[in-house]
Amino acid sequence: MTRAVFGSMKIVARDKLDQEPLLRALGPEPLGNAFDAAMLARACRGKKTSLKAALSDQKIVAGLGNIYVCEALHRAQISPRRRASTIAARSGAPNERAEKLVDAIKAVLKDAIEAGGSSLRDHRRTSGELGLFQHNFRVYDREGEPCPTPGCTGTVRRIVQTGRSTFYCPVCQR
Repeated sequence: MTRAVFGSMKIVARDKLDQEPLLRALGPEPLGNAFDAAMLARACRGKKTSLKAALSDQKIVAGLGNIYVCEALHRAQISPRRRASTIAARSGAPNERAEKLVDAIKAVLKDAIEAGGSSLRDHRRTSGELGLFQHNFRVYDREGEPCPTPGCTGTVRRIVQTGRSTFYCPVCQR
């Protein structure tokens, strides 16, 4: 039986981080100071891929997984099908979508951290307890349920993008 390795750890001196090949290509941490609307807009400028695919790309922003991308796009009321370049002006400056999206990403991650993460299969906190954020999902894995956005009459749908399930509301996420 072979086991898949999900991650690894390597200790690197802080002053050598920029030289570490495993980290050099990663985008900024979404809760770090370098991640803001201007940075995200520059990274997405001219990209013809979907916004969902761009946000899932670790070279653009590090550590955003499928669940959190779906949830953030819903909170920002932006379609996962939208072209990534539409969050930036031609100059690369951020527009209102970029601002809303960055705020939503940070809010989703903070809420998830407070809840101890999402336990869908085997994730546990360091204490051994399950994470509880899955009880707060607005769209992820809620296909066919009413959209939780107040006043929205839509129903959560599931599509597949870049080989991953994407959950969204086609009514309030444009």
